[in-house]
Amino acid sequence: MSTKDENKLTILIVDDERVTVAILTKMLAPYASTILAASDGIEGLELFKNRRPDLVLSDVNMPRMGGLEMVQAIREIDEHVKIALITNFENRDTLIKAIQFGVNQFFSKPFEAKYFTQIISHLRDDILEKRRIRAELTRQQNILQAINQMSQNFLQSNDWMTALDGEMKRLKNAARSSSVFIYQNETEGNALTSQRLLALNDTPNSVAKKRIHFKKDHLMRWKRRLEKGEAINGNLDQYDRSKQKLLEAFNIDSLLILPIFADHKWWGFLGIGNNNKETFNAANVAMLGTAASIIGAAITSKHNFQSLEMSSAVFEHTMDGVLITDKENRILRINDSFTTITGYKLKDVLGKDPKLLKSGVHDKFFYQQIWDSISKSGYWQGEITNRKKNGEIYIEWLSINAVKNTNGEIENHIGIFSDVTHRREDIQKYTYLATHDPLTGLSNRLLFDDRLNQAIFHAERFDKCFAVIFCDLDKFKPINDTYGHSIGDQLLKMVAQSIQNILRKEDTVCRFGGDEFVILVEDIKEIAALQTILQKLSDIQFNKIQIDELELSVGISIGVSIYPQDATTADELLKNADEAMYKAKRELGNNIAYFHPKNAPYCKNNYSTRIT
Repeated sequence: MSTKDENKLTILIVDDERVTVAILTKMLAPYASTILAASDGIEGLELFKNRRPDLVLSDVNMPRMGGLEMVQAIREIDEHVKIALITNFENRDTLIKAIQFGVNQFFSKPFEAKYFTQIISHLRDDILEKRRIRAELTRQQNILQAINQMSQNFLQSNDWMTALDGEMKRLKNAARSSSVFIYQNETEGNALTSQRLLALNDTPNSVAKKRIHFKKDHLMRWKRRLEKGEAINGNLDQYDRSKQKLLEAFNIDSLLILPIFADHKWWGFLGIGNNNKETFNAANVAMLGTAASIIGAAITSKHNFQSLEMSSAVFEHTMDGVLITDKENRILRINDSFTTITGYKLKDVLGKDPKLLKSGVHDKFFYQQIWDSISKSGYWQGEITNRKKNGEIYIEWLSINAVKNTNGEIENHIGIFSDVTHRREDIQKYTYLATHDPLTGLSNRLLFDDRLNQAIFHAERFDKCFAVIFCDLDKFKPINDTYGHSIGDQLLKMVAQSIQNILRKEDTVCRFGGDEFVILVEDIKEIAALQTILQKLSDIQFNKIQIDELELSVGISIGVSIYPQDATTADELLKNADEAMYKAKRELGNNIAYFHPKNAPYCKNNYSTRIT
């Protein structure tokens, strides 16, 4: 898969309306490598089972099987796939069930392009980040497995060189590299030349130099670092021309060089190259450094390679938590990162089952699925919620690999995990900040615009009426100028809280900017109810607000426009409410004004009471 395709998704659209499918297909095209379509839940569920898409967008009401029933069935198969539901937000029970089934986002028709793009972008970024983590953990798992197999094969072979070619091919594939080579120093001590011992390369026209002369090839700095046991890790853009020539000969764009020591002397080096400019991260460098150590140990003598692996840099230096259990799943070994993440030291967990980390969030069926996967394929990876020693709940991305002996019997399990709690919290935080005012916590313009467009669609479809209320604080500027922005900010927060306390849960209030607030009052069943809300908003001017030693109050000018009498589009409704507010302000402020007071607008649904 190309890098371009790796950044795109397989998306499943489930909707019985062809027009909606066509619209969504066009809107999702920039994010998708493949778009699948189904006309009902049965067809959608079958496509999900066969194609395992990254993202599912589904309508609720469809023939044969509805969206909620399909979502529930999908969640029994996959707890983590992202799901967005298309609903009109009318049925509260539907929303509650959808949330219980793990629906990640909600949309309503018609789709507002800006909001739709933002939400899909967030979902895509979350999916790609998990894909990257999953790929990296798989890579680390494969490297660990290759290292384990290498140590066993070197131990069982009379001549480690006979196993070298096969083990290096395995390591190259595990590291997802395009080139692997080994060079041996031609003289002991202060060697200036190294002879090629092995070279594997995916590119046929690559030319691996038979001999490297550190001085003539301008590699003396590399030599001094290798002699000290340091790794070389970089790409073409970071090297001078002499070093670029070496990479070009191997037809690679990035290179990791690891020193090999035998009998405590610098013997040569292991090189691993990629045909992209992505350098290896610290965890992979540590693990691949273990491969170089195993080669050095094989050269020196036939050690107990299992002990070598378990005490290697893989466990001591990787940033991810690592634990090794025996075939009975009793913990034998952990690394420092395990202790850092969980709080448990080796003495706390030695000989115990990893289930001591259980959070109680998952049921028996969840753990049974994990062990079924390990039994069937030898590994499992996914997101799991565990508990630290101090009782704190955290989310980890976990990879478990079964290590088998030459007879195919499981001898150990290796678990690699990273704490992704903060990453999940960051995503939620960024999503919140993108739609809310950071000072007051109210909706911002982006979220308000979306709610307003949804209200228009809902009112048009069900022949209902709603109001847009524009509020501007009177005499706020003198307070801000006299007492400072800190006092002004506190006053704005308190006024925002007062407005929220007046409104119903289904209404939306937005800080529109500065000291301006806009309110959306939906589904007005009685004009008297709207008038009550407006009067309570007007009464805010009589509230005494205590800030430190100050007792402050502000006036409030209010303008009202009503759908559909005053306007039928979002821009016009806001413009008309704003115009009405300025009319109220011109009339000495602290007043309520309607956009069409002489027209006395009223709602359609048999409302006989006119607004005056």
